[in-house]
Formats: sequence, structure tokens, C-alpha cells
Amino acid sequence: MSSQPVKSVTPFDFRSDFEQQSTEPDKISLTVAELAGLLEDARRTTADMLRNEQVQQQADAMRASSEALKTALAQIVQLAELLETASFSDEIRDEALTRVRALAAELIDGQGNLFHP
Repeated sequence: MSSQPVKSVTPFDFRSDFEQQSTEPDKISLTVAELAGLLEDARRTTADMLRNEQVQQQADAMRASSEALKTALAQIVQLAELLETASFSDEIRDEALTRVRALAAELIDGQGNLFHP
């Protein structure tokens, strides 16, 4: 054994490979092809996200328009039922029912136009 006293102890970062720890920051190296691939993947992912968002917005708009159309048609049916039982002359009742049916037909036939600005 040594008879000299220990003056200082230097800490050692234990690593199983006993390599000296690097003081340089980690670096990533990419080839041009790898970078182009990453950029293309980011572009494709962003385009997919935007397309999905637009499709969802269109579906929501169609769902809302469909619900509004159902409500309007239900109200027209109620109006037609009311007109059938109202005390009008047969001529006025027939004219009113004809107009209500024409309105309902227009809504049903033109419902595809409700979804386009």
C-alpha cells in the first residue's frame, strides 16, 4: 500500500464502455435525400390534416342543413294537416294544399343546392 495521503478525488462518470464523455453537443447528420424525405413526409402529413379538417367541416355543414331541411319539411306537413281540417271553401283548401305541396317538392328537389354556396 501507498503511504501518501490522498489530496483530492476526481469524480468519474462510470460508463460500461469506459469511453470518455464527449463535451460537444450531439449532432445529427442527414443526407440530402433523407432531408427531402422528411420534408415530403411533413408536407404530406400537413396536407392530410387539412383535407381531413375540410371534410369534417363539410360533413358538419351537410348534417346541419339536413336537420334544418327535416325541420322545415315537418313544419310543412303540420301546415298541410292544418289546412286540410280548416274551414275554407274546397277551392281555397285545394289551392293552399297545392301550394304547400309545391313548396315541399321544391325543398326536396332542390336540397342538393342547399349544400353549395
